[in-house]
Amino acid sequence: MTHIEWGRQMRGTTPRVRLGAMLVLLMLAGSAVPAAAVPPDGSRAGGTRSERVVPAPPGTVSAGTDASANRAALAASWSTGQVAPGDTQGWVWNNANPLTVAYQVGFSPTGASAALPCQFEVTRRWYSQQPGGERRFHFQIRNNGAVTCGATVLLSAQPATYDWTIAPLAPGATGNYRWVEQVSPTVSYLLGLSPTGASGAAACQLEITRTWYLQEAGAVRKFAFVVRNIGAVTCGAQVRLAQLSVPTTWYVGTLAPAGSSTWTWNNANPLTAVHLIGLSPWGAQLTDPCQMEITRTWYVQRVNPDGTTQRQLALTVTNVGAISCTATVFLTPLTT
Repeated sequence: MTHIEWGRQMRGTTPRVRLGAMLVLLMLAGSAVPAAAVPPDGSRAGGTRSERVVPAPPGTVSAGTDASANRAALAASWSTGQVAPGDTQGWVWNNANPLTVAYQVGFSPTGASAALPCQFEVTRRWYSQQPGGERRFHFQIRNNGAVTCGATVLLSAQPATYDWTIAPLAPGATGNYRWVEQVSPTVSYLLGLSPTGASGAAACQLEITRTWYLQEAGAVRKFAFVVRNIGAVTCGAQVRLAQLSVPTTWYVGTLAPAGSSTWTWNNANPLTAVHLIGLSPWGAQLTDPCQMEITRTWYVQRVNPDGTTQRQLALTVTNVGAISCTATVFLTPLTT
């Protein structure tokens, strides 16, 4: 597995200036180990459907910012139709332009009953470059509840604050990367990719399999992520990393290694809002970092006792390190 770190000294600079050059600070020992690639629309659970193209109705708008920090109009929204419990759908956003944006998916579920909520989550996401050069954003979603229902899919596009190049990965290989933060740990990060290196017959397909945050001794916070080549051609990418300010925070308490806690954000309004969750771990020891990961996020529609409905955002924080430590959750709405 390739393991690389990047970072930038931010003193005296504006944190939202895009980097044009690759900033390599440290390459750790390791090598790419090929493994069997997973087909981009292949089954990881029963009921997986073939990938479908996102419709472009007259109401679809391009990403444009409003007066609020981080807030932008939705890039697109559309209906899933009725989805059975446990079933999954694959979607692709064609012509994912400009190439400098990163995408985040949210949901507004509908169809909850008085006894059973309607719940949807994203289970996979990846970017591709087609042989003709077109970039696409792919993702799979799942009804993780117990009732057949639907949802409005909400797609947010955020401009990158930083960009750099990751070296080509062989088919099936993974790369482990870390962004070394040298600003106050009060922001969250949204990761996107612009793959490069598609051949004349094969797309370059790179999946983001994990993202997490860690704090090392000395209070240095890092944003870590793993990318896997799920295609059939060796290729690389430009990383598109959006840095976003945080209006809402809360403390999760101390978690033991492998321990987790689940939280629910009630009345996640407006119903068109897409959210980004970040973390600020704390409690690193001299030789052991504090490592925390958002291992699940999902949206819920629930029927209240008075018959009204509300949307909720649920998330699970897991300690993925080797020591007991804590974290602050960062919640940022990305869309109006």
